[in-house]
Amino acid sequence: MTTGHASDDGSLTLSFVRGVLPGKWQRIWDERHPAALLHLLPTEQDRQLDPLVSGQADMALVRLPLDVDPDDFHVIPLYEELAVVLMSADSDLTAADDLGLADLDGEVVHPTDAALLETTEVVRAGVGVIVLPQSVARAAGGKGLEWRILRDAPTTRVALVWKRSTEDASPQLADDLQDFVGVVRGRRANSSRGRQPEPEPEPEKKRRMEPRKPAARAPLRPRTPRGKRPKRR
Repeated sequence: MTTGHASDDGSLTLSFVRGVLPGKWQRIWDERHPAALLHLLPTEQDRQLDPLVSGQADMALVRLPLDVDPDDFHVIPLYEELAVVLMSADSDLTAADDLGLADLDGEVVHPTDAALLETTEVVRAGVGVIVLPQSVARAAGGKGLEWRILRDAPTTRVALVWKRSTEDASPQLADDLQDFVGVVRGRRANSSRGRQPEPEPEPEKKRRMEPRKPAARAPLRPRTPRGKRPKRR
């Protein structure tokens, strides 16, 4: 019987765009579902929906905006990322704690849709800068590179996406999708849906019968013999 999942073993597969760190969510999922661990599939931003569309992934962590039909996809925004400027450690721009767009006048600003690895090496050599989401700059940075927050640039949003049609693939997959939504939203384990084992019924507790204690008897009063009254003093 097919489970409808992208993986053959019925585990949930999550693709994620560069810079997004799904490790925390993976640990939480694996603790709750040790028999069906979460598979992670990294992807580049210009192809961030490819694993989802091709059926290699069940869900995807992507950066907005997306050029998709909302009738075909569920899109749940999760958080925003600051924009930063990645530059050579020898750049004069490193003298500032943060930067504005005006500070980039006269600088060569490389396009973000270029191959990131090659562009990073060009920037490391001191040729131009690149504006990236903060998490991407941290992942791409290293020796010879520094980054500064670009305070007046728009933020980027990270979202969780899956195809609406996958919810009809199988009840188990539909439950897993909703369960992972609960993980990223911080839902507690006892409120998660999906592969939670049914609790075993508790055995009925036998009522312990305590032995009944005899009722306390009132002290006996001395009896007065018939026909005699006590003498008055």
